[in-house]
Amino acid sequence: MRRRSLALTPLALLARPAWAQADAAANWPPRPVRVIVPFAAGASSDTLARIVCAKLGDALGGSIVVENRAGAGGLIASQTVARAAPDGTTLLWGGGTAITVGVMQRDPGFDVLKDFTPVVTIAENPALLCVRPAAAWKTIAELIAGAKAAPAGGLRYGSGGVGTPAHMAAAALLKSVGAEGTHVPYRGANQAALAVEQGEVDFAFAISNIALPRAQQGAIRVLVTTGSRRMPAFPDMPTLAETIPDGPVIISGSSLVGPAGIPPAITQRIHDAVRRIVTEDAALREALTREGGSITLSDSPAAYAAEWPREVARLQRLIAFSGARVE
Repeated sequence: MRRRSLALTPLALLARPAWAQADAAANWPPRPVRVIVPFAAGASSDTLARIVCAKLGDALGGSIVVENRAGAGGLIASQTVARAAPDGTTLLWGGGTAITVGVMQRDPGFDVLKDFTPVVTIAENPALLCVRPAAAWKTIAELIAGAKAAPAGGLRYGSGGVGTPAHMAAAALLKSVGAEGTHVPYRGANQAALAVEQGEVDFAFAISNIALPRAQQGAIRVLVTTGSRRMPAFPDMPTLAETIPDGPVIISGSSLVGPAGIPPAITQRIHDAVRRIVTEDAALREALTREGGSITLSDSPAAYAAEWPREVARLQRLIAFSGARVE
């Protein structure tokens, strides 16, 4: 009997990590969860994050604190999460932000494919190419013609910062048509959109949750979208990819990621809770899609993780083509 007990002991030891994980997930979170938002308070993305996190806290049976860490194109927020303890209590709103700065920066302070745990995708918003209503260009073809005919320095285009997807999209657009341009970076996409309204720049790419309300109010004119498909709000408006062969697809995603090493049981619990609240809450879905967004719930954390290498490769190609990079 003693030999049999000893023989079973290694099997019992091997089983403990799985039980420990299950127990940890059942009792999680042990303290308030921080969700780091790489945008200023009051921005459209910040508002969405707070709506989702309030409902997610209820679903998880704990409290979630939204913390704004704007600046450096999302680098500060991404570094904060990459360096956090891997217990699931520090998450980043917007995995696309981490991917973008991780690829754009020569030394971001983290490895984008090794230092994060993708948790769940929620929704996405395409970008819109905007000009002021008084501009002479009514179509993307007219803007391209104007860019080619512009004097030295070309048209002025704005973005939410050097190395942002909006910067890359504009640089890629001008390069693809053989035109020059002058980049004017601002502190955030809201400021870049405002610069278009006020005539400080000729055009800018702005994510739909920033640009769509302005377009509906007549403050800006939209010439083209950058999603993988046409927007329901603009069914007759072509995508940039339809207009220019291999035109860039620029999308801002609402998602949650954490530092590398979060126990799978905890990652799965967060993922399932997000899927449940979005699927069951019609008001939440309406908030996520109100300004041109579309629901993109991932099937599993593994399915979301599988997208990261493809997204990194896509951005690397866009950087190589546009020439936009943060030194």
